Amino acid sequence: MASPLAAADPTAVFARRAIAAVIDGLVILIPTFLLLTASFEYLDVSALDRGADTFCTDYNDQHGGLCLNLAEVNDRVYFSEGPSGTTTAMYWGGTFALLVVLQGLTGRTAGKALTGVRTVGEDGAPPGLLKALLRWVLWTVDAFPYVVPLLGPIVALTTQGHRRVGDMVAKTYVVRANAAGAPIAVPGAAGSGAAAGTDGTASGIGATSGGPQWDAARSTYIQWDDSQRRWMQWNEAANAWTPIDGQ
Repeated sequence: MASPLAAADPTAVFARRAIAAVIDGLVILIPTFLLLTASFEYLDVSALDRGADTFCTDYNDQHGGLCLNLAEVNDRVYFSEGPSGTTTAMYWGGTFALLVVLQGLTGRTAGKALTGVRTVGEDGAPPGLLKALLRWVLWTVDAFPYVVPLLGPIVALTTQGHRRVGDMVAKTYVVRANAAGAPIAVPGAAGSGAAAGTDGTASGIGATSGGPQWDAARSTYIQWDDSQRRWMQWNEAANAWTPIDGQ
Protein backbone atom coordinates (compact mmCIF):
# COMPACT_ATOMS: atom_id res chain seq x y z
CA MET A 1 0.00 0.00 0.00
CA ALA A 2 1.05 3.56 -0.63
CA SER A 3 2.23 5.66 2.28
CA PRO A 4 0.66 9.07 2.94
CA LEU A 5 2.49 11.92 1.22
CA ALA A 6 1.92 15.56 2.02
CA ALA A 7 3.90 16.91 -0.92
CA ALA A 8 1.30 16.42 -3.65
CA ASP A 9 -2.47 16.59 -3.76
CA PRO A 10 -3.70 13.05 -4.50
CA THR A 11 -7.12 14.42 -5.50
CA ALA A 12 -5.80 16.60 -8.35
CA VAL A 13 -6.99 14.16 -11.02
CA PHE A 14 -9.89 16.03 -12.60
CA ALA A 15 -8.89 15.40 -16.24
CA ARG A 16 -8.42 11.67 -15.70
CA ARG A 17 -11.66 11.58 -13.73
CA ALA A 18 -13.54 13.21 -16.63
CA ILE A 19 -12.09 10.72 -19.11
CA ALA A 20 -13.05 7.86 -16.78
CA ALA A 21 -16.64 9.14 -16.70
CA VAL A 22 -16.79 9.14 -20.50
CA ILE A 23 -15.42 5.58 -20.65
CA ASP A 24 -17.92 4.38 -18.04
CA GLY A 25 -20.74 6.03 -19.96
CA LEU A 26 -19.72 4.18 -23.12
CA VAL A 27 -19.45 0.87 -21.24
CA ILE A 28 -23.05 1.29 -20.14
CA LEU A 29 -24.58 2.94 -23.21
CA ILE A 30 -23.08 0.91 -26.07
CA PRO A 31 -24.60 -2.48 -25.03
CA THR A 32 -27.87 -0.72 -24.17
CA PHE A 33 -27.99 0.97 -27.59
CA LEU A 34 -27.21 -2.28 -29.40
CA LEU A 35 -30.00 -4.07 -27.54
CA LEU A 36 -32.39 -1.20 -28.21
CA THR A 37 -31.67 -1.04 -31.94
CA ALA A 38 -31.98 -4.83 -32.29
CA SER A 39 -35.74 -4.38 -31.85
CA PHE A 40 -36.05 -1.69 -34.57
CA GLU A 41 -38.16 -2.25 -37.65
CA TYR A 42 -37.41 -0.42 -40.88
CA LEU A 43 -38.96 0.76 -44.11
CA ASP A 44 -37.30 1.82 -47.32
CA VAL A 45 -37.81 5.50 -48.00
CA SER A 46 -39.18 4.61 -51.46
CA ALA A 47 -42.02 2.67 -49.79
CA LEU A 48 -43.19 5.63 -47.69
CA ASP A 49 -46.26 7.63 -48.71
CA ARG A 50 -44.63 10.80 -47.32
CA GLY A 51 -41.16 12.19 -46.69
CA ALA A 52 -38.89 10.48 -44.18
CA ASP A 53 -38.92 13.47 -41.81
CA THR A 54 -42.70 13.66 -41.89
CA PHE A 55 -42.99 9.90 -41.32
CA CYS A 56 -40.78 10.08 -38.22
CA THR A 57 -42.66 13.10 -36.85
CA ASP A 58 -46.02 11.37 -37.34
CA TYR A 59 -44.73 8.09 -35.88
CA ASN A 60 -43.39 9.75 -32.75
CA ASP A 61 -46.63 11.72 -32.29
CA GLN A 62 -48.78 8.62 -32.65
CA HIS A 63 -46.70 6.02 -30.81
CA GLY A 64 -44.44 8.04 -28.53
CA GLY A 65 -41.61 5.82 -29.72
CA LEU A 66 -38.31 6.23 -31.52
CA CYS A 67 -37.80 6.90 -35.21
CA LEU A 68 -34.43 7.33 -36.87
CA ASN A 69 -34.29 8.94 -40.30
CA LEU A 70 -31.31 7.36 -42.07
CA ALA A 71 -32.45 8.27 -45.58
CA GLU A 72 -29.07 9.78 -46.41
CA VAL A 73 -27.21 6.71 -45.11
CA ASN A 74 -29.05 3.69 -46.47
CA ASP A 75 -32.40 5.04 -47.72
CA ARG A 76 -34.30 3.69 -44.72
CA VAL A 77 -36.13 4.87 -41.63
CA TYR A 78 -35.88 2.78 -38.46
CA PHE A 79 -38.57 2.84 -35.80
CA SER A 80 -39.56 1.23 -32.53
CA GLU A 81 -42.27 1.83 -29.97
CA GLY A 82 -39.62 2.54 -27.35
CA PRO A 83 -37.23 0.80 -24.95
CA SER A 84 -38.26 -2.68 -23.87
CA GLY A 85 -38.17 -3.89 -20.29
CA THR A 86 -34.99 -5.79 -21.12
CA THR A 87 -33.31 -2.66 -22.45
CA THR A 88 -34.30 -0.64 -19.39
CA ALA A 89 -33.10 -3.41 -17.07
CA MET A 90 -29.76 -3.58 -18.88
CA TYR A 91 -29.22 0.17 -18.55
CA TRP A 92 -30.08 0.48 -14.86
CA GLY A 93 -28.61 -2.90 -13.94
CA GLY A 94 -25.35 -2.10 -15.70
CA THR A 95 -25.20 1.34 -14.12
CA PHE A 96 -25.80 -0.05 -10.62
CA ALA A 97 -23.32 -2.90 -11.07
CA LEU A 98 -20.55 -0.61 -12.33
CA LEU A 99 -20.99 2.52 -10.23
CA VAL A 100 -22.29 1.03 -6.98
CA VAL A 101 -21.24 -2.62 -6.64
CA LEU A 102 -17.88 -2.66 -8.44
CA GLN A 103 -16.88 0.84 -7.36
CA GLY A 104 -18.08 0.32 -3.80
CA LEU A 105 -16.18 -2.92 -3.29
CA THR A 106 -12.97 -2.10 -5.18
CA GLY A 107 -12.88 1.66 -5.70
CA ARG A 108 -12.65 0.99 -9.44
CA THR A 109 -14.87 1.28 -12.45
CA ALA A 110 -13.83 0.38 -15.98
CA GLY A 111 -12.93 4.01 -16.66
CA LYS A 112 -11.13 4.55 -13.37
CA ALA A 113 -9.09 1.38 -13.83
CA LEU A 114 -7.96 2.54 -17.28
CA THR A 115 -7.14 6.10 -16.19
CA GLY A 116 -5.38 5.20 -12.95
CA VAL A 117 -7.73 6.72 -10.38
CA ARG A 118 -9.74 5.27 -7.51
CA THR A 119 -12.75 6.22 -5.41
CA VAL A 120 -11.92 5.86 -1.70
CA GLY A 121 -13.10 6.84 1.73
CA GLU A 122 -11.15 9.24 3.91
CA ASP A 123 -9.06 6.30 5.16
CA GLY A 124 -8.00 5.41 1.61
CA ALA A 125 -9.99 2.16 1.51
CA PRO A 126 -12.70 1.37 -1.06
CA PRO A 127 -15.84 3.29 -0.08
CA GLY A 128 -18.17 0.34 0.41
CA LEU A 129 -21.64 -0.19 -1.00
CA LEU A 130 -23.51 2.39 1.08
CA LYS A 131 -21.18 5.28 0.25
CA ALA A 132 -21.05 4.25 -3.41
CA LEU A 133 -24.84 4.13 -3.49
CA LEU A 134 -25.05 7.58 -1.91
CA ARG A 135 -22.60 9.01 -4.50
CA TRP A 136 -24.69 7.46 -7.29
CA VAL A 137 -28.00 8.78 -5.97
CA LEU A 138 -26.55 12.28 -5.61
CA TRP A 139 -25.80 12.41 -9.32
CA THR A 140 -29.37 13.75 -9.41
CA VAL A 141 -27.80 16.90 -7.92
CA ASP A 142 -24.36 16.82 -9.55
CA ALA A 143 -25.77 16.28 -13.05
CA PHE A 144 -27.76 19.57 -13.01
CA PRO A 145 -28.85 21.00 -15.47
CA TYR A 146 -28.94 17.43 -16.87
CA VAL A 147 -28.55 18.02 -20.62
CA VAL A 148 -24.85 18.54 -19.90
CA PRO A 149 -23.79 17.85 -16.29
CA LEU A 150 -22.32 21.07 -14.90
CA LEU A 151 -22.85 21.41 -11.16
CA GLY A 152 -20.76 18.40 -10.13
CA PRO A 153 -17.80 19.18 -12.40
CA ILE A 154 -17.78 22.84 -11.36
CA VAL A 155 -17.86 21.95 -7.67
CA ALA A 156 -15.11 19.34 -8.16
CA LEU A 157 -12.94 21.84 -9.99
CA THR A 158 -13.27 24.64 -7.45
CA THR A 159 -13.34 22.99 -4.02
CA GLN A 160 -10.55 21.70 -1.81
CA GLY A 161 -10.19 17.96 -2.29
CA HIS A 162 -11.89 18.19 -5.70
CA ARG A 163 -15.09 16.70 -4.36
CA ARG A 164 -18.42 16.88 -6.14
CA VAL A 165 -21.56 17.10 -4.00
CA GLY A 166 -21.86 13.31 -3.86
CA ASP A 167 -18.30 13.01 -2.54
CA MET A 168 -18.88 15.63 0.14
CA VAL A 169 -21.99 13.92 1.45
CA ALA A 170 -20.54 10.39 1.22
CA LYS A 171 -17.14 11.52 2.59
CA THR A 172 -15.24 10.08 -0.36
CA TYR A 173 -12.42 11.21 -2.61
CA VAL A 174 -11.30 10.35 -6.12
CA VAL A 175 -7.51 9.99 -6.02
CA ARG A 176 -4.50 8.69 -7.95
CA ALA A 177 -4.36 4.91 -7.81
CA ASN A 178 -1.02 4.94 -5.97
CA ALA A 179 -2.53 7.11 -3.21
CA ALA A 180 -5.24 4.56 -2.39
CA GLY A 181 -4.79 2.25 0.57
CA ALA A 182 -3.54 4.90 2.98
CA PRO A 183 -5.24 7.87 4.67
CA ILE A 184 -6.10 10.69 2.29
CA ALA A 185 -5.00 14.17 3.31
CA VAL A 186 -5.28 17.22 1.11
CA PRO A 187 -2.48 19.81 1.41
CA GLY A 188 -3.74 23.01 2.98
CA ALA A 189 -6.85 21.42 4.43
CA ALA A 190 -8.11 22.71 7.77
CA GLY A 191 -6.20 21.07 10.58
CA SER A 192 -3.13 20.29 8.47
CA GLY A 193 0.00 20.31 10.60
CA ALA A 194 -1.89 20.00 13.87
CA ALA A 195 -0.30 18.34 16.87
CA ALA A 196 -2.34 15.99 19.02
CA GLY A 197 -3.22 16.58 22.62
CA THR A 198 -4.26 14.07 25.24
CA ASP A 199 -7.76 15.47 25.68
CA GLY A 200 -9.04 14.77 22.19
CA THR A 201 -8.12 18.14 20.75
CA ALA A 202 -5.47 19.16 18.28
CA SER A 203 -4.56 22.83 18.03
CA GLY A 204 -8.18 23.84 18.24
CA ILE A 205 -9.48 20.97 16.10
CA GLY A 206 -12.16 18.99 17.94
CA ALA A 207 -12.13 15.27 18.53
CA THR A 208 -14.77 14.80 15.86
CA SER A 209 -12.85 16.90 13.33
CA GLY A 210 -13.09 14.26 10.61
CA GLY A 211 -10.39 12.73 8.45
CA PRO A 212 -6.64 12.37 8.75
CA GLN A 213 -4.48 15.43 9.44
CA TRP A 214 -0.76 15.83 8.76
CA ASP A 215 1.31 16.15 11.95
CA ALA A 216 4.64 17.75 11.05
CA ALA A 217 6.11 16.97 14.48
CA ARG A 218 5.61 13.24 13.97
CA SER A 219 6.04 13.30 10.17
CA THR A 220 2.92 11.21 9.76
CA TYR A 221 -0.86 11.47 9.75
CA ILE A 222 -3.04 11.54 12.84
CA GLN A 223 -6.77 11.23 13.37
CA TRP A 224 -9.17 10.96 16.28
CA ASP A 225 -10.68 7.50 16.87
CA ASP A 226 -14.06 8.08 18.48
CA SER A 227 -14.53 4.42 19.42
CA GLN A 228 -11.28 4.37 21.43
CA ARG A 229 -11.44 8.02 22.51
CA ARG A 230 -7.83 8.56 21.61
CA TRP A 231 -5.65 9.97 18.83
CA MET A 232 -4.15 7.48 16.40
CA GLN A 233 -1.17 7.88 14.09
CA TRP A 234 -0.43 6.23 10.77
CA ASN A 235 2.28 3.60 11.25
CA GLU A 236 3.91 3.11 7.87
CA ALA A 237 5.87 0.03 8.93
CA ALA A 238 2.75 -1.72 10.19
CA ASN A 239 0.58 -0.19 7.46
CA ALA A 240 -2.06 0.51 10.09
CA TRP A 241 -3.36 3.07 12.57
CA THR A 242 -1.77 2.75 16.03
CA PRO A 243 -2.30 4.76 19.24
CA ILE A 244 -0.01 7.76 19.67
CA ASP A 245 2.57 7.07 22.36
CA GLY A 246 1.44 8.30 25.77
CA GLN A 247 -2.24 8.52 24.77
